[in-house]
Order: sequence, then structure tokens, then C-alpha cells
Amino acid sequence: MRFMVTPGQTVFARWRNGYYYPAVVDEVLGNDIQVSYLDGDTGPVAKEHVMELQEAFEVLNLQGNWKHGGFFFKGEIASQEPLTMHYNDGGIEQIELVQLRGKPVKPTAVKACPPKSIASTELEKLKTLHKTGLISKEEFKRRKKLLR
Repeated sequence: MRFMVTPGQTVFARWRNGYYYPAVVDEVLGNDIQVSYLDGDTGPVAKEHVMELQEAFEVLNLQGNWKHGGFFFKGEIASQEPLTMHYNDGGIEQIELVQLRGKPVKPTAVKACPPKSIASTELEKLKTLHKTGLISKEEFKRRKKLLR
């Protein structure tokens, strides 16, 4: 949490399932914040798992509970007045804050490719020369032995 919370403030707070849901701050208790989620649940949440509404709209992968039917679909907030969700499948809906949930964007791991050895690079060149007919099969075999 990078902001000051006050009782009565509406925030997004993390629930046990890892999703962030809209909630109202009831009380600040040291490193925890007692919140009442808009769906009726209550409980303490660590300060680092609470964020302002605007931050949540910007940094969470949001999902909306389509027509209050219990099915959540990914999308983006297109407008805050009135609160409007544009779903990834093309649907658009004016929603209530209680219909939203979100998860932080996971950073994608970038796998480093090990550099090719000189021998494997040279072998690729030899294969190309042989396939194109620039060297004979015997010459290919002779040069391949030299790479080992």
C-alpha cells in the first residue's frame, strides 16, 4: 500500500483466493486493515494487499461478473461515470463496482537461450552447403569429423 487509508474509503482488497475485490475500509489496525467487501464478507487484510480504486483499474487484470450471473469475464474499464466494462469478447455492460474483481498482472519470465557453440553453428553451415549441393556427401562427412 502506497497511500493513506481512512475509514469509509472504498478500495480494492485481496481476498483469500488471490483476487482483489472492492471493499470499504472499516478500521486501520497497525499493519492490517479491517474491510467490509461489497459482497458482504469482512476481514482483515495486510496493508500491502490494499489499493486505491484508480490504481486497481490501471494495474489489475479486471474481470466483470456479467449481468450478476456469477460468471466472470476479462475486460477493461472503459468509463468510470457511469462505470462501464468492455469485455474482451466484445460485450459492453454498465456495471456496479461490486461486479468487479481483479488479479495483479504476472510478470512474464524471459528464458535466456544459451548461445550456440561454434561447432553447432559451423555444423548448420555445413548442412546448408550439403543440401544446396555446394559440397559432396564425402566432403560433408570429412568436415563434420573436424568439428568434433
